[in-house]
Amino acid sequence: MSDVTSAREVARRLGISHTAMQKAERAGRIAREPSGAWDIDKVRAGLATKSTPAPRKPYGPRAKQPPWARAAHHIGELAADIRGPARGIYAELERARQALQRAAEQISALYPEILRLERACDAAISAQERGSE
Repeated sequence: MSDVTSAREVARRLGISHTAMQKAERAGRIAREPSGAWDIDKVRAGLATKSTPAPRKPYGPRAKQPPWARAAHHIGELAADIRGPARGIYAELERARQALQRAAEQISALYPEILRLERACDAAISAQERGSE
């Protein structure tokens, strides 16, 4: 057919919006002639070929618990994917957790002794205050 230089005119003749023409040109489905004009037959053929979008993955089921509350059975898999200085972070965090647990156990073992000493200290202070009156 005839060559037209205006994208709006081509869009008008084809019955589409000029925005659709611009998007199709950006997507590479249609192109101008080397002279800068539009060949309506080539544009019509280019618009007939639709680029099929990639199929979207369906969303998985919603978790019943928030991510931070789920069991961490997959930490070993994650650690294998990590590169660089953060690679050993899970082992380091596990060691820190174990040290914290040991410290908590020591404190709970010493707690009765701490209470006894605190009561003795309070008794000594109150006796001293009674004696100075």
